[in-house]
Amino acid sequence: MKQVWKCDHCIETNTDPEIIAKHEPECVLNPEYKGCFTCEHSYWYYDIRTCTKGLDVLKGEEQGNCKGYQKEE
Repeated sequence: MKQVWKCDHCIETNTDPEIIAKHEPECVLNPEYKGCFTCEHSYWYYDIRTCTKGLDVLKGEEQGNCKGYQKEE
């Protein structure tokens, strides 16, 4: 049997714990990252993610820490 490490926020796994430790703070599903995937202002319009506040969704998803972020309840 092999030990595998898993991200606490998504399905990402790896046998190297350092890779997962680096991934978790930047995981788009991590609420502390403040990305669009966990924000209540984000929604899908057809197959494009957009923001009810009109903020840059690409920047919010790629860089995180969006100024308009509010956690989904």
